[in-house]
Amino acid sequence: MNEYALIRALFSNVSDLFKSDAQLIQVAGQTWGITCDSFSLEEDLFTADNPRILGQNLVTATLADLIATGCKPAFYEHTLTLPQTASETWARELSAGISAALDCAGCKLVGGDMGQAEKFAYTGVALGPQTRPVSRVMPLEPQNLYVSGPLGDVNESVLKRLPTPLFEPRVLPACALASIDTSSGFMDALWQLHEINPQLKLEVFNPPVKDVRYLFGAAGEYELLFTAKDPVENGVCIGRVTPGQAGVYLNGKEIKTPPPDPRAFGALPDYIKAVEQQVYELFG
Repeated sequence: MNEYALIRALFSNVSDLFKSDAQLIQVAGQTWGITCDSFSLEEDLFTADNPRILGQNLVTATLADLIATGCKPAFYEHTLTLPQTASETWARELSAGISAALDCAGCKLVGGDMGQAEKFAYTGVALGPQTRPVSRVMPLEPQNLYVSGPLGDVNESVLKRLPTPLFEPRVLPACALASIDTSSGFMDALWQLHEINPQLKLEVFNPPVKDVRYLFGAAGEYELLFTAKDPVENGVCIGRVTPGQAGVYLNGKEIKTPPPDPRAFGALPDYIKAVEQQVYELFG
C-alpha cells in the first residue's frame, strides 16, 4: 500500500483529505490551521553532522504545511527522541537551531516531550490562524506556476552523500491562488496538484534544478509550489496552468504516471534505480 492509500485508510473520517497541506479547524469563529509532521533520519534522509542545521530544517519543514495553507505560524510543540550516543553539545546545538527557526517565523514554542532511544526521531506540531484562504484547489482560470526557490538540492545531497543543505524560511506571496509544499519532492507535489485539479493542464518549463532526476526523487526540499496570476517578486516562474485541458507536462514531455513511492521499495538503491528508470524513459 502506498503512502496516499494508507492515509486514506487511516483518516477516512477527515474531511477534505489532501485538499490542503494543513488541516483547517474553526476556533472562536476564526479559521486556524494545524499540522503534525514526524521525521527520522532513515526515512527523511536528513544528515545530522550539523545539529543546528538539522534543528532549523525540522522546524522549517514542519511550518511549511501551515504556510502553504495561508496560515501564520503561532504556536509550536514537539517531541524529541535523542539517540543514546548524542552528546550534550549536540543536543544544545539542535535546540539552538530549533529556536532560531521558530524565532524567525515569529512562532512560540509552548511545550512538548523528550526521550532517549537507539535512534533519533522528531515530531513537530504547529498551528496558527489562516490569514487568507489558500489550498491545493486551483481556480478554473489561466495562471502561472511558481516555486519559492531552487529545487532538488536535497535529492542531490542524498545521491552524492553530501550534508543536507539549510532550508531558508518559506514565504507564500499574498497573491498566491493555490499552494502545496514539496515535502516529498517536486514531482510528487506536482502530481498531487494534477490529481486534485484534473480539469487543468499543468506545464512546467526549465525549473531551477541542476539535474532533472532530482525533481523525481522523494527527498523533500520543502519549497512552496504555488500559482498566481500576477507577477511574483519572491518566486521563480516555472510554467503555466491552462483550464479546459488536462495533463502534466515537464519540458514538453507528458508525465502519465506518478513518481515512484519510496515506501514501495525494500532498499534505497532499488528506489533510486526506479527513479532513474522513469527519468530515462521520459528524457533518454
